[in-house]
Amino acid sequence: MHQDNNDNELRKMLRDENLQKIKNKIVVMSGKGGVGKSTVAVNIAYALSLMGKSVGIMDIDFHGPSIPKMTGIENKKMTDIGKDGRPVPIKVVNNLYVLSIASLMENPDDAIIWRGPMKMGVINQFLEDINWPELDYLIIDCPPGTGDEPLSIIQTIQDIAGVIIVSTPQDVAFLDARKSIDFVNKLNVPVLGIIENMAGFICPKCGEKIDIFKSGGALKAAKDFNVEILGSIPIEPGIVHSGDEGKPYVYFYGDTEGGKTFMSIAEKILIKTENNYNNNAAEDNTMGKDNKIAIPVENDKLCEHFGHAPEFYIYQIGNNKVLKKEKVTPPPHEPGTIPKWLNSLGVTVLLAGGIGQGAIKYFNDFKINVISGCPALKHSELIKSFLNKQLISKNSVCSHNHDHSCH
Repeated sequence: MHQDNNDNELRKMLRDENLQKIKNKIVVMSGKGGVGKSTVAVNIAYALSLMGKSVGIMDIDFHGPSIPKMTGIENKKMTDIGKDGRPVPIKVVNNLYVLSIASLMENPDDAIIWRGPMKMGVINQFLEDINWPELDYLIIDCPPGTGDEPLSIIQTIQDIAGVIIVSTPQDVAFLDARKSIDFVNKLNVPVLGIIENMAGFICPKCGEKIDIFKSGGALKAAKDFNVEILGSIPIEPGIVHSGDEGKPYVYFYGDTEGGKTFMSIAEKILIKTENNYNNNAAEDNTMGKDNKIAIPVENDKLCEHFGHAPEFYIYQIGNNKVLKKEKVTPPPHEPGTIPKWLNSLGVTVLLAGGIGQGAIKYFNDFKINVISGCPALKHSELIKSFLNKQLISKNSVCSHNHDHSCH
């Protein structure tokens, strides 16, 4: 019994060590099969990697593992071993890694005949016995439905950044997709959004779009469950060819409407998850410690564009209480000056409204965490909500095109 406890502790330690190396874990689900879920998972992963992110794909669709085929590693086995003796996922390109049961099988035609406990055991092995690299994103491709695999992975990982629901447009498909959304909500995991696949056929000769399937299911589901439609991907011959040839559609057919849609979807995912990661890091690094929190203010309320704020309030926090408050005037408005100035004042956290990804990174470079999308409340109410962990952030991103500090 003592040995069993030691083994369990070791496996938990290995799993936690792997998960700590992965910033954002995203689960891709569908209510039914045949909607192109794996195609979406692969192209989202490639799109994020094209943006410079380090990405992994974990294929837990054990009965129909198609990820190796779609990524061009169909006949490649896991042969690389890490320094600790554990195998590492297959490196597809410089910053994209894939793990699938298909890469561990001798014969690709062999059927997987497993009950639930066996599948749950393999999911644990994928997280414990594999030496995962440092990743910005892990895309987890689940089988259709709300069965053992999605339930096991969400309960095992726990800190899922969000779930993406894939469906085709017609009402019948969304009957099952709605169940997936309800499943995710009951597990208290955020739904990043819905992706509508096969949303119309683009004629290769005239370019006209034809709605082969009846549309409207996505809009109704999005409204009923208050979730976002991340994008609608048309039917294009290149999607089929790229999957069969093991080439990333978003890369080889990037100039098509579908390719551009995949990139747009990836950008939305990046904005949602990066802001959440920064916000969570800011709260974790602030609570119970000595920190200075800056709030851009206009007319006693949060100024939604920090670069235009006539004044800032800086709160010094210790043991989750306000120790000191001061009002300061920012330097003359010039792009890039605010992060340097706040850093010189010892600020470690900024509560902001609309703000661009570039600006967030610039603040981070000056060791200032950003909580974005804060509501335009009085600064005293904002700091109170923050300390009570009741601050609701909308993850707002500045969309202005003119030159100001958000850029």
